[in-house]
Amino acid sequence: MKKTLIALAVLAASSASMAQVTLYGVADVALGAVNATGVKSDANMKTNDVQNDGNSRWGIKVVEDLGGGLKATAQFEQNIDYSTGATGTSDARYAYLALDGGFGRIKAGRTLTPSFFGVAAWELTGAANFSAVANQFGFAGAGSRNSREFSYTTPKLGGGFTATLGYVTELDGIEGGALGSKTDANAIYAAGPLSVGLSYWKNDKVAAGAPTDGNYALGASYNLGSFIVAGSYQDAAGASQGWTLGARVPVGPWAFTVDVAQDTGFDDTDYLLYAGYSLSKRSTVYFDYRRDGKSGKAAQLSSGTIGIKTAVDTDYYGIGIRHNF
Repeated sequence: MKKTLIALAVLAASSASMAQVTLYGVADVALGAVNATGVKSDANMKTNDVQNDGNSRWGIKVVEDLGGGLKATAQFEQNIDYSTGATGTSDARYAYLALDGGFGRIKAGRTLTPSFFGVAAWELTGAANFSAVANQFGFAGAGSRNSREFSYTTPKLGGGFTATLGYVTELDGIEGGALGSKTDANAIYAAGPLSVGLSYWKNDKVAAGAPTDGNYALGASYNLGSFIVAGSYQDAAGASQGWTLGARVPVGPWAFTVDVAQDTGFDDTDYLLYAGYSLSKRSTVYFDYRRDGKSGKAAQLSSGTIGIKTAVDTDYYGIGIRHNF
């Protein structure tokens, strides 16, 4: 009996220390075209472009149970160009180490920003490359990733609330090409049919003449059963501000999305029409059309200069297939 108990204790200890390794990826290839003044409109292959659902990639994720409710996670992810087979470390998407426990999550490295997750909580396309919201406003006015970021995420509170605070130190910001530190945060509520996300970020130092105010995005989606509606208010640094409104309608294996994103600061409107058909849980064929509207007026850009966001009306078309593996 004693030997059996010892064997079980050893097995439990070894099981707690075993790491789970997952190799995964996305293959997304489309035939796409651009129609705009001065732009050749011939169709060609698109693999990591604005006509794709997402970037093609591969990644490796290692999760180890440390015992006592603690878990360590390391993840690395890299873009793949399926038109040439090329990869490059400069295209690294994820490279981070995280520690999870009852206290929440502490993470360090290159990762999607808290502002990104705040927008993705309610955005209708899953933050696809062709998203009208992301192409018009970014993720609260910025890109989707931070390098050299330290972050803390709370455990789920009150049944559906979480918050994340990210920080890039001054030296890390300077070495990464910025002028100083960066604060990036979100607050998300997701329970039942309702999802709400608030995103905020701000650079401690900006170039002379650039706006010094923070960048915000507040959005929500609600699942009414037969369709989902989503809307947001956007207020990035500079004159850029506006709203988005859209709906997604699932019909069996089909999903249809229409979305509008208007930057009232530049009188600039983007439209998105999307249709997707699920071949399986991991594979979807899709069609997307996005109109990137011409700016109706010049205003202050995030750089501080006066200009326009879009010089001419531009139409993007894509038809493709995405496979997750």
